Amino acid sequence: MTDLMHLQAQFQAFILSGESEISSSIVHTKTVSVDTRLAIYRDAYVLRLIECLTSNFPSLYAYLGTEEFNNLARAYVAAYPSSYRSIRWFGDSLASFAKKYYPGNPYLAELADFEWKMSLAFDAADAAVVQVEDMASIPAESWGNLQFTLHPSVQRVNYFWNAIPLWHALTDDKALPDLHQNTEATAWIIWRSPTYLVKFYSLSAEEAWAMDALVQGVSFGELCEGLCQWITPEEVGLRAASYLKGWIQHGILSQLQYV
Repeated sequence: MTDLMHLQAQFQAFILSGESEISSSIVHTKTVSVDTRLAIYRDAYVLRLIECLTSNFPSLYAYLGTEEFNNLARAYVAAYPSSYRSIRWFGDSLASFAKKYYPGNPYLAELADFEWKMSLAFDAADAAVVQVEDMASIPAESWGNLQFTLHPSVQRVNYFWNAIPLWHALTDDKALPDLHQNTEATAWIIWRSPTYLVKFYSLSAEEAWAMDALVQGVSFGELCEGLCQWITPEEVGLRAASYLKGWIQHGILSQLQYV
């Protein structure tokens, strides 16, 4: 290892875990001690990561307030040192960490998860979106085997708490709702529209099943068959086609495949 690489490794060890081996390589002056010099860099590192978390979780920050959010962020930084080249991705485990950090307030984990999923949707890769007109080119005999690819931005989540109404209130600076937990989770879909807006809506049980089935690669015929859990065979084709049209109009589907 070269001298430079050795110094870099020592400096990183100090920043991440407080190891003091680097101290012997730091110049001491009458006005600024070695410990002070090193502390400046270590504090700057932590503060930059906290700033990143504040940007990625603005509603959680607004709800907790500066002091409490900083406490959470510092604990998270200590538990999950950044392992990414881009600081953008720091915070990927904050939702699961918040669940353990606030065991009595699980809605905070859902709020954090929602904000993170929105950021994933916004930053997802670009992809073409299916147009309603594309459906006209599908031969009638191929509809049963028709398969779909979701847009890369699509995120499917289930929340027990009313975390999304809480997010709305925090974002719009309105009165906060009374927090409550449902006995069954509410299904949601989050995605980025073709106009680069992050959108979301709640799903019925049948649409949630259908969306999850698409992820598994089911065909349109299999989709109809599965939806018969909720819809009569006489109506299922029309309902499935209605869902399909809605997904296309929303920009949720990026590709069709059929043989």
